[in-house]
Amino acid sequence: MKKLVIFTLVLLAGFSIQGFTQEVDKRLGEARSAYESGKLEAARFALQQALNEIDLAIGQEILAALPDRMGDMGPMTADDQVSSAGMGYAGLFVSRTYKNDGDGSVRVQLMADSPLLAGINTILALPLIASDANQKRIRVGGYRALLQKNEGTGGEVSYDIQIPFGSSLMTLEFKGIGDEDAVTSMAGNIPLEKVSRLISGS
Repeated sequence: MKKLVIFTLVLLAGFSIQGFTQEVDKRLGEARSAYESGKLEAARFALQQALNEIDLAIGQEILAALPDRMGDMGPMTADDQVSSAGMGYAGLFVSRTYKNDGDGSVRVQLMADSPLLAGINTILALPLIASDANQKRIRVGGYRALLQKNEGTGGEVSYDIQIPFGSSLMTLEFKGIGDEDAVTSMAGNIPLEKVSRLISGS
């Protein structure tokens, strides 16, 4: 336990130097003080709080990296969501919605350690997708992705794109946009390489 606490303190000290937040420094101070006093549970709790703050800072960085517009749609920044389960990168969730003046919208969601990740990776690894004519493997910014076409009862068409990278899954939900080329073009505007670096800490 003591070795884990020491390692985590060293790791987080590097994060605080990069200037994430004052709250991280505060939590690190609490963890170090508790550790030096032999209060290992209190030290662990403070470290978890510091990791949570780092998650939130990374989430804000990811939102800042997203494009200013998606086609003719602007971001609804008041609806942005960033949350963390407080266990390192596990549980990080980021969401932003883009809308136009009509019915068009795109919701961009990123989830670390998504429960859907294994299933998506399995589908992408199959030689052929023969069971569902509405699914297609594509590439977005050099990453393998799954394009899903959805048809409503009134004949309206929408698309979802799921892009796994590392232990994270990005999902793009397109509503009111029935053109596949427009959908894939908008997906290509997302800086996936930068997002991947941010979430992996590399």
